[in-house]
Amino acid sequence: MKQFIYLFPIFLIVFSSCSLITEIGGMMCTLMPDSDHCYQFTAVQSNSPSACEKIKGSKFKDTRSNPPRDKCYLQIALNRGDHTVCNNIKWWPLSYSVEGCIGDVGQKLLTNALTADNINSCSSLKKLPAAYQSKYTECIHTLANPEKIKAWDNKMASLIEQLKKDSSNTQLKKELEKLKTEKQAKYEAMTDSDRTAYFQEKRKEIMGDIEDEDVASSISKEYTKYREWEKNINNLLDRLEEITTKQKMIKQIDEDANTLVDQVKEQLDWIVKEKQDQIIGEMGESAKAWIEKNWGDKLKWSLKEMEWAMGKYEKWSEMYESMKGKYDKLKWAYDEVMGVYNRVDQVNKLLAEGKIDAGKAKVLKWAVLLDKWLEYATSYVPVFWSTISTVSKETFGVVIELAKKRAERSTAIEKCFDDPANCDTDKISAY
Repeated sequence: MKQFIYLFPIFLIVFSSCSLITEIGGMMCTLMPDSDHCYQFTAVQSNSPSACEKIKGSKFKDTRSNPPRDKCYLQIALNRGDHTVCNNIKWWPLSYSVEGCIGDVGQKLLTNALTADNINSCSSLKKLPAAYQSKYTECIHTLANPEKIKAWDNKMASLIEQLKKDSSNTQLKKELEKLKTEKQAKYEAMTDSDRTAYFQEKRKEIMGDIEDEDVASSISKEYTKYREWEKNINNLLDRLEEITTKQKMIKQIDEDANTLVDQVKEQLDWIVKEKQDQIIGEMGESAKAWIEKNWGDKLKWSLKEMEWAMGKYEKWSEMYESMKGKYDKLKWAYDEVMGVYNRVDQVNKLLAEGKIDAGKAKVLKWAVLLDKWLEYATSYVPVFWSTISTVSKETFGVVIELAKKRAERSTAIEKCFDDPANCDTDKISAY
């Protein structure tokens, strides 16, 4: 009989079907000298609160308590993580209480959530009675705060770096997506003030080197429109970084274009100061080579990069239209200067072919620069108002007035290109 008693728990574990444990255990416990603890064991193993009712508590009749049965409910409540099982406890002195049982269940749920670092597990604590909601608050505050989110950011950054080296690694991709999902859950669980503090810190991190108010304003306007319908913090931060990078790029291209415009203004200044020969000398044999040395080549490749960035937006979108408007203005700046220099190269070709002499070629070049550059330089407006010319308004104002007078008789330029044999440079301008 003793051997049977010792082997009984092992028998129940082997045949671990809940209903089978309850049924067989119920029959066998009647043969046990300590049937209460036998019923307790079978009930806990089967995770069945109703099986606890068989526990009589015969050793505690004088106290009106039934600790074995109450403990049975407690253990099942802990195993299930279900505080409602605790309501079955009928507390008397020397036994377990409903309140203590609920507190123990709450503490176990809290410990499990914190150990797993899983914010979603905190939701189980929200089901506890109102008197125990402090455990839910503790869970949220411990797992969902700016410091925890930043720790998640570091984990994600590490995975992103690994993916740069091994972009086809599906396991790394799954881990990254899992971290993003968990980060979003933590972010949503944070208090409004914590969310604000976290976002402001990330915004400073992304936009920390933006000192230009025009650029910052452009970033803010585009980001605000995106934020109206996007709620995922991962996507929001990714888009803020993307917008910031894009606007910084546009600002740099704007600076490049403006530098090119300043080169044009300086050339105009040289023309009105009778330094045309120096300009022609600097151009050398190829006008295109000059523009490449004076920021034009850099601007060309920057515009290619901007085209690629534009391609990431739907053509019907407001963001695409806004970016295209800036692109068109910057591309126009490049095309206008290239157009002038192509014209100068045409003059070089006419000279090389013997269709005009060196004197006429020089006058034609000056006329092209004066006529076209004057129109271009006076009509150019940077994308950002903060993009400032290095040539003062006063200096350029004088240049404009003098250049206009010089260009009064420039209407005959086209005729010289159409019919170089009959080109009369005396009718072009009094240089």
